Amino acid sequence: MINRQTLLIILLLAVSLLAWRWSSQSENANIESQAKDLSVPSFTATKLHSRRYTAEGKLTDIFTAEQALYYQHNKITDAVTPVLQTFEPNGQTAWNITAKTGQLFSNDRIILRDNIVITNHNPALNIDRMQTSYLDMDMNTQQVRSDKPVTIDSPDYHVQGVGLHADLKTKRYQILEQGHATYFKPR
Repeated sequence: MINRQTLLIILLLAVSLLAWRWSSQSENANIESQAKDLSVPSFTATKLHSRRYTAEGKLTDIFTAEQALYYQHNKITDAVTPVLQTFEPNGQTAWNITAKTGQLFSNDRIILRDNIVITNHNPALNIDRMQTSYLDMDMNTQQVRSDKPVTIDSPDYHVQGVGLHADLKTKRYQILEQGHATYFKPR
């Protein structure tokens, strides 16, 4: 027969074992729920419209998207059909950049993907538009880069190549590889 002391020790051991098992299940459930939370956006917006200004109050750009999903844990906004419109210091529209999808990072960096069209609105610049499938842009310096095929169209020429480095502020661009240009005869 088992005495009371042995019975008490077995009972305490069983309770400890049950408590340990219950706490490990709770920890696993918490870990799984946290992992699920990371895949869910912190907020969702439709018809997003954001304006940025200089310290002097001049409009620098307008960012819009049909839908935006913001993820707090990595501070990234996923955008569907993003449009970035940049402005000259005098307030005139400079560039209009559209894409199918994009990601906006907290350090004012934007990556655009699929059907990217950069349209010029400055009549003094002899370029109509640039097209590519991938674009990485620093929104503060307006430096853009791509390592994908690029086309550039103007009234006077058509350029194709792979890779692009452009400074939208100084309005200079460079095709990085395999550049081919077709010049049109002046009228």
